[in-house]
Amino acid sequence: MKTLLPLGLLFTLLPLIGLAAEIGAPPSGGADHEGTLKAEPEPFAAEDRQAKADVEITPPPPNPISQLARFVSPKLVKLEQRINWLDRELATLAKPENFPQRYRIGHRGYLASEDAPDPQVVLDLGERMPIDDIFLIPCQRDRPEDPGIFPASFTLEVADRADFSDARIIHQQGRSTQEPAKIRLLHVQSRLSGRYVRLRVHLKYNENTIDLFGLAEIFVFSNGEPVSLNATVSANGSLENNAMWHPEALNDGRTSLGAWDHGKPATGKRGDAVIVQDPDEPTTWQLELPEHGGIDRIVLFPYQVPGAQHLSIFPDTLQVLSRDGGSDTMIQQWANPLPGANQLSPLVLALEGIQTRSIAIRAISPWSMGERHISALSEIEVWSEGRNLATGRPVTRLQGEERSEVHSLTDGYSSNKPIAPVRVWLSQLIKRSNIEQELNALREVHRKLSTRSELNVSWGAAVMLGMTFLIPVFIFERRRMRSKDHLDIIRKRIAADLHDDIGSNLGSISLIARTVRKDLARLNGPEQLDDDLGEVELIARESSLAMRDIVWLLEREQDSIGDLVHRMRETAGRLLRGTDFILECSSERTTSRLTLDAKRHLFLFYKEAIHNILKHSKASKVSINLWDEGDRIGLEIVDNGIGLPVDTDKKPVSIKKLEDRAAILSGELKVKSSSESGTHIRLLVKHAKLTTPSKSS
Repeated sequence: MKTLLPLGLLFTLLPLIGLAAEIGAPPSGGADHEGTLKAEPEPFAAEDRQAKADVEITPPPPNPISQLARFVSPKLVKLEQRINWLDRELATLAKPENFPQRYRIGHRGYLASEDAPDPQVVLDLGERMPIDDIFLIPCQRDRPEDPGIFPASFTLEVADRADFSDARIIHQQGRSTQEPAKIRLLHVQSRLSGRYVRLRVHLKYNENTIDLFGLAEIFVFSNGEPVSLNATVSANGSLENNAMWHPEALNDGRTSLGAWDHGKPATGKRGDAVIVQDPDEPTTWQLELPEHGGIDRIVLFPYQVPGAQHLSIFPDTLQVLSRDGGSDTMIQQWANPLPGANQLSPLVLALEGIQTRSIAIRAISPWSMGERHISALSEIEVWSEGRNLATGRPVTRLQGEERSEVHSLTDGYSSNKPIAPVRVWLSQLIKRSNIEQELNALREVHRKLSTRSELNVSWGAAVMLGMTFLIPVFIFERRRMRSKDHLDIIRKRIAADLHDDIGSNLGSISLIARTVRKDLARLNGPEQLDDDLGEVELIARESSLAMRDIVWLLEREQDSIGDLVHRMRETAGRLLRGTDFILECSSERTTSRLTLDAKRHLFLFYKEAIHNILKHSKASKVSINLWDEGDRIGLEIVDNGIGLPVDTDKKPVSIKKLEDRAAILSGELKVKSSSESGTHIRLLVKHAKLTTPSKSS
């Protein structure tokens, strides 16, 4: 034994010392990973950055030194977890297309002389209303190195009077240098109200050339609605070109960022495209609308040709008609200033509350390429008081003597992706820009830290592994044995959930199948049978989804708070598909590991709350937030529905399961529910309770 130990030490040291020599000394002059690293957010460079991310974030090579460096360096592990979580989060966000427009590409303003007043843009919203959000969209750029002409110094104001004698400042921004600001997408939040919104730009930083600024679009939101799309725009100091730059292009909804869509591409037919034999014969899409308070705007999405990047089809000339009373009344007509010009942005037609129950979109001039003529759209939206009246309604296509029914023009998809509300789409672009900025900084820190850690581990491991070989094996085995019993108990509990959920659903399926046979024999008709079979399909699908959730709960590799947030987002997207929802996570503990028991109860609490919304609340908007509050983590779910059913004591009757889950987590649960303000569920749980295994588990 005395002879074997020195030999083992020798054979252990030789490869490690050789590997350490190959790595060499750490690079000098590198900033510490805890230092401040800045990167200018540029959403137009999203595709290039994503390509770089696919290369840089590949898993580390499976060599012992890399693995051991991550074992002894918690900072490196947390850094990699944060990068991976940000990458997964990035994959769920909308991506700008960076597609250049050829006409109505925004507004240019300039300072004519040093004595001239500051150039400004004023939006008249028509009436006084609360201002929630303002998004400033930069002008499109022709070259990647173009810094853009986004205003470096400006003031955003709101007023009730047209002369702005009662102006109140929403946001004010100055410049720290004499250089123009780099191109960016800016989001400003407000708690003020007013009728007029003014952007006043402070120039005077170019001494020998013209003082110039530019924007592609200004979006103003009130109660979640893009009220700027119906606003009247005026400006002074305008550098106008009617085909390209003028103030009215600031609220037409057109940007170079592409369609308002996000998510994974869908399969199957989306939109409607038809070949036109006679270009002088119009193609008409007609749909009947439910009762409403007046149409605010119509949004038409172009049809993107499958497999042809940035090639879209849209009529060169179209009319919007009202067909009430059997006669056609033209509401609005639009013509492409550059016939045949390609576009990806949706076309927004402001209608100012027009009353009609039947809308027709008539393509007067089709899109043409050579001898091929095509009329096409990918989606029709008809908005009234914050609702899309066209959702799910059939569309009748009229072409000559042919009459066809189309369902793919109101399914909520653009050419291949789900359409997001424009505010959600813009918020996701802002979030993507911030995440890309953070990722660029973290990847550079990761490279330096991993090199330094591997070098230190190479020398440290040579000494430690030479002195003792069995200690790591002993520690690993001891930790495995201690966690085995704990994991067995949790697996039994989850298996019980699996048995209860799936067993109950399968029992229901059996009972319904028996009812189907009786209905078939008794009714001798397909209608009742069809209803029963539909219920069988629904319960079977719910069983499959419940099985997927339980299998996910058993996954050891997805047990961080960030993984839970990612799963919560997927679940909400699946269950709340017809509801406008926002899920935000401001917690700084996304890389913290949850115990299996805490992960299970917290997720099932969240899922039960979402099911209550679907069953009882009839909500149109849902807000989900996860944040840190001292040593506790908070989860809040708020909807604008009609509230939960109550018993004789006016206490909600559908929260028993929520209370049970909260009690198991030793959390503080507050539930407020009313028919006027909807339901507000708030849970606070100590961080230690979620990350430390309990003895009773």
